[in-house]
Amino acid sequence: MQLTIRLAEVFLDTPGGVLSIHQISKRLGIPYGTAYNRIHEMGELGCVQIVPQGKAKLCALNPANPMTANLLALGASQTTHRFLTSASPLAPLTAKLRTLIEARLGERLHAALLLNFEAFQGAGQALTVNEHAELASAAATATAAGEPPAPATDEGIEPLALDLFLVMSDESPLDPQLELGIHAIFPPHLHPRVTTMTVSDATLLGMLREKENEAGLAAYHMLRRALLLQGFERFFTLILRAFPPRLL
Repeated sequence: MQLTIRLAEVFLDTPGGVLSIHQISKRLGIPYGTAYNRIHEMGELGCVQIVPQGKAKLCALNPANPMTANLLALGASQTTHRFLTSASPLAPLTAKLRTLIEARLGERLHAALLLNFEAFQGAGQALTVNEHAELASAAATATAAGEPPAPATDEGIEPLALDLFLVMSDESPLDPQLELGIHAIFPPHLHPRVTTMTVSDATLLGMLREKENEAGLAAYHMLRRALLLQGFERFFTLILRAFPPRLL
């Protein structure tokens, strides 16, 4: 199953793109025979379209099969689960954020993404390093002075930015209590800075299909780097609709 998910995800590097089996095996670093057999299994399931072209076989994801979006959703949910169960001090707080968003928005919420995930992760690592360094320094000072160690401070911690992208059933204004609730999750010493952008399915599709200056691709790659919090299958269904394969 894990290899099948990886094979589906390799097409996301070029949305709507076409790859030969040889290209797939090189990108994933797996034997050609393994890629060949698994791609044909996915073809039998209807997740991948395969068209012979000379000696090569060109492949693309099949957006018409609901299983395709589910495979991509499985991969994204694994990434989310790994972070939520990691040792990052921000992991349990992000789990609370995910629960809050779902509880507040309910059926109106189609998908939720944390756009600045890489910077968010970095903030968690910096926080851990900062706390450990301060605790070690305080302990050494206290030991020398024969006093109990002082608690770590928030000095030097950069403000924690949360850029939330919400795909909703409509684009009506969000409840101000939601942002207050988000701020309440993250400790004040992290100086949480929350920004939200809300779009409907139709608006998101329009953004992704925008061809001028490749704005649609830029929007796609921004979302591709995000951490999906909710709406895994729904999100990838929209992605597959926005970028139909150019195979046939």
